[in-house]
Parts: sequence; C-alpha cells; structure tokens
Amino acid sequence: SGQWEGRVAVAVAGSLNAASLREEQLRLTLLVSSGWRTIRFSVVPVVRRRQRLPALEGAQLTPGFPEGSVTRIIGRGVDLVPASAQHWRTSTDHLLTRLLGALGALRGHRLDSLSILDRVNHESWRDGGHSAGLTFGHLKTVLLWASMLFPAPEDWAELQGAVYRLLVVLLSCLATRHLPHFLQPEHNLLQDSGLDLNAIYQRVEAFASQPEGSLRIHVTHLDRTPPPRIGTGVKALLQLPASNPAYWATAYFDVLLDKFQVFNIQDEDRISAMQSIFRKTRTLGGEES
Repeated sequence: SGQWEGRVAVAVAGSLNAASLREEQLRLTLLVSSGWRTIRFSVVPVVRRRQRLPALEGAQLTPGFPEGSVTRIIGRGVDLVPASAQHWRTSTDHLLTRLLGALGALRGHRLDSLSILDRVNHESWRDGGHSAGLTFGHLKTVLLWASMLFPAPEDWAELQGAVYRLLVVLLSCLATRHLPHFLQPEHNLLQDSGLDLNAIYQRVEAFASQPEGSLRIHVTHLDRTPPPRIGTGVKALLQLPASNPAYWATAYFDVLLDKFQVFNIQDEDRISAMQSIFRKTRTLGGEES
C-alpha cells in the first residue's frame, strides 16, 4: 500500500532508433527498479501518422459506441511499427484500445465480461498459460463485435448476460474458424494462427454449457451442478457461417442467446427479427422446436 519509488533511465533524443533493434525481437527492453522488485517492459517504437485507410471508413457509423467516438478515434491515424529490421507495417492496436476505453465510459458490464473471459481463458482454457490458445487480442476483438451486435444498454445491464454475449460471438467464430478484425473485417484473426481451434472450441463450449465449474473459487461454492445449457440444436446453429452477412447480425445471435436462456430483451422489433431468423435457421441448421 506504500508509494512506489522507481528509477527509470531516460534515453536522450536520438539514442533509440529502429536500427538498434535486434531483428528477431523488434523491441527494446526497459527495466524499471522499484525497491526489491524489477519490472521488465518491452518497448516497441511507434511512428504515428495520419493515413486514410478505406477499410476503416465503414466503422465510422458503428452502433453500440458513444456517439461520434468511433469517428474521432479513427481520425487520430494509424501507427507504424517494425515488422522487420528494414520494414514497417501499419498497426491499429492503439485504435482498438481507445475503442475499449470508449466502451468503458458506458454503463454496463462490457469490460467486466471481457475481464472474466480473460481470466477463464488463462486459468482454464490455457491451463494457467501453459498451453497455446486465444490471446487477449482475440477476446478484445470479440467484445468489440459483441458491442456492435448488441448496442442496447439492457444487453449489458446484467453480468451473466453480458458474458454470454461475448460467448455466443466467440463460439460462432471458433466453429466457423473466422474471427474478422474489427476495423479491417477482410482480415481473419484465426487464419494461419497455428492454434488447435477444435480443441479451443471444445473448451469454450464446455464453459458456455456449464460455466459454474470454471468460476468456483472456494470449496464453499461447491453445490449441485446445473444441467448443460447446450443441446444439439444450439450446436447446429453454431455451425452456420459467421462470414455470411445473413447470420452476422443481431437477430442470429439473439437466437443463440435465447437458446442459452439469457436473451431477456423486451424490444418487440428484436423479438420479431429473432423469430424470423429462427424460422430460417431451423431448416438450415436442423434446429429443434
């Protein structure tokens, strides 16, 4: 609880440059001493420039974010970060981080749901970090899409429902092996990832079906496990292609939420749209009544 007293070595202007980066790391290491503890930071050089990227233009009307926030954030421009000792690439990481900050300004459990899934991912799906798996970047992207697909404040008013809004998007992306970049949707974040997506899907599905096991933190929380939430009908729905515009829509994911018993929306238009797409998916996905 005491104050931290740190000593940071500050480089003079011009002493850090891309030429000094080792090609296999492309980053500089900064050690910060704080009494008995030393913290290691990896410093990646960044060049900020205002560059119009056509792929980002469609994001300016994104629902689910504070009005005008997406336009302002994208207008700040992209970063250039080293891809090798000789080449640089554009990066939208700081834009995505600012978008998360904009979501944090809204009431509801958007960031709380991301925090919960990040912990479950590390402790359960990745065996405490010992197994390869989803990154925070993957989960961050899922939240951004979920916030757009579920723009209503009531979608995020209750924590369990907020978590399941991320889960239905994540499960669909894993089932179809397609997680589009939020600002550049033509880029699939799961493509060429080297991950065992089948194994990851099984773990995420098991959590979505019976999350109580992964969320118990003390022996006193042990009680009778509720029945699984996922039936054969839900599994069939999850196989529908997420890249198909007809299904990458709120009504499709509302059907999934209803199957997980966490829909809880009174809006008549959304209920009608959900029922309409349910009738369509019932035939395509072999859904049960």
